[in-house]
Amino acid sequence: MSQQCLLTKQLSIYRANHKILDEAGITLQGGEVMALLGANGAGKSTLLSVLSGEREEVAVGDDAAIFLNGKNLYEFDAEELAKKRAVLPQSSALSFELSVIDILEMGLYPFPMLSAEQQNELLAKAISLADVIHLRNKSYLQLSGGEKQRVQFARVMVQLLAMRKLSDETLYFMLDEPTASLDPKYQQFLLQKLRTLCADDIGVLIILHDVNLAAFYCDRLLLLADKKILCCDEPKNALTEENLYQLYGVKGRAIEHPFCPDKYLVVWF
Repeated sequence: MSQQCLLTKQLSIYRANHKILDEAGITLQGGEVMALLGANGAGKSTLLSVLSGEREEVAVGDDAAIFLNGKNLYEFDAEELAKKRAVLPQSSALSFELSVIDILEMGLYPFPMLSAEQQNELLAKAISLADVIHLRNKSYLQLSGGEKQRVQFARVMVQLLAMRKLSDETLYFMLDEPTASLDPKYQQFLLQKLRTLCADDIGVLIILHDVNLAAFYCDRLLLLADKKILCCDEPKNALTEENLYQLYGVKGRAIEHPFCPDKYLVVWF
């Protein structure tokens, strides 16, 4: 396997001496979108945080190892990591007045080496890709929850575009429930953009609660239950009745999508 991947070995995660994940082996490669699925409280956000290089309030096991493109993740400093991976958290709490363009420019903070012309070019491209041009001059605090999420997505798009401009290695994008406050149109819009992004040698890890969105748009599903990786496989293999019940405690079945024969749809009963 190429070293151009995000790889974990024997990854155990603890919070206040309580084990959250037990000896997980995970591989995320460029060019794929992987969904992280699990019930509330299963540890999805904690796992994503650890994989992104953040370790506040958690510890990893002594035998655990996380490698980003062949290098130990914890050997990167914050500035280096900001050029290798981008993270979109569940929410971004801002209580002071900023315009949308101010928020978008935050995506450029790790890249002072870019010229003003290059920065403006990246901002314009991200604004177009994220479809937020009509919001760019508005006050961020006056936006709806869904609009704020779209602006935050655009901010991270700015960072990703800058990352790619400066590097030809595999990059990573991690998102924690980015569709939670979006309507169906923009849920699909965001996931379609992730599919486009991953084609540029970007590995995408996304936490979703909507199993059907995950099944339709993601290459692999990583199922987290009972402190273990229950399964990590393509949707048609991962979404068995047994796995769905173990994951959520309710009965479900994956059937062929009525309009897209190569996709699957989960019905609950």
